Amino acid sequence: MGFRVKHLKGAIATVLLSGVCAIAESLPSLAGGFTQPKNFNFTSLSYSNFDTDTFHKQEIQFYLEHGLQDNLTFIFKSPFAWSKNDDRGGDENSGFAPQETGIRWRFNRDPYWATALQANIIVPLGYDADDDPSGAGNQDVGLEVSLPVSRGFQVGKQRFGYGTVEVGYRDYFGSSSDELRLTGELSVDILRRFALATQFYGIYRLRESDNEDFSKIGGQMRWGANDNLTLSVGGFKNLTEFGGSFEAQIWYTFGAGKKAESETPAPPTEPKSP
Repeated sequence: MGFRVKHLKGAIATVLLSGVCAIAESLPSLAGGFTQPKNFNFTSLSYSNFDTDTFHKQEIQFYLEHGLQDNLTFIFKSPFAWSKNDDRGGDENSGFAPQETGIRWRFNRDPYWATALQANIIVPLGYDADDDPSGAGNQDVGLEVSLPVSRGFQVGKQRFGYGTVEVGYRDYFGSSSDELRLTGELSVDILRRFALATQFYGIYRLRESDNEDFSKIGGQMRWGANDNLTLSVGGFKNLTEFGGSFEAQIWYTFGAGKKAESETPAPPTEPKSP
């Protein structure tokens, strides 16, 4: 009897893990609750622009995730931005926007649900707020704590999808207003290696600030060229005022050692605010 129960448990675990591995194939996504397997890496190089009638901004961003353990991931984000404001006589600014580094800890072991706790440190580096025509370049060190929850699901043979919601609180150690940040994403495979995704992204100031609340909605088309490389193009529409953006991304995963079967790696790409 014990022998049969043992093997029945093993069979159930095998089925669940095979489902996770299948979902992993369709999960180039926003950070979410997923973590990278130990010694595996996700990298992203992205370009985005944001334009209104009088304001223009371009940004290049490098993003890295490294699996420290199967349930613990190191995060690093480095954006470089250019901006111009026609309302201020064509004032221009460029430099490294605030850099972010942090840790994501996944604390549940459910094969389809991923729930995590994430903490990021925000450090200003060279983007002069006095010359920033957008007025949005916070030059205070900050700490953000967020709770992302993600869920994978199957929509057809070799086609999968996932949804993510994330709530974050960002505290600046200075005069900048603390912020409540809300993020959501839904992605569905239309074909085996082709997915459509949509996101919502909002920043809400918790006290009086020179910067207004901000929210946007967007979407991307994503093509998995192979098991390691994904190409993405899309854009965002500003919901709080006029303006929109275009973005293009290249995602690449690599690593050493045996890939963890019990974890679902999810290449993240957080929507960037102008």
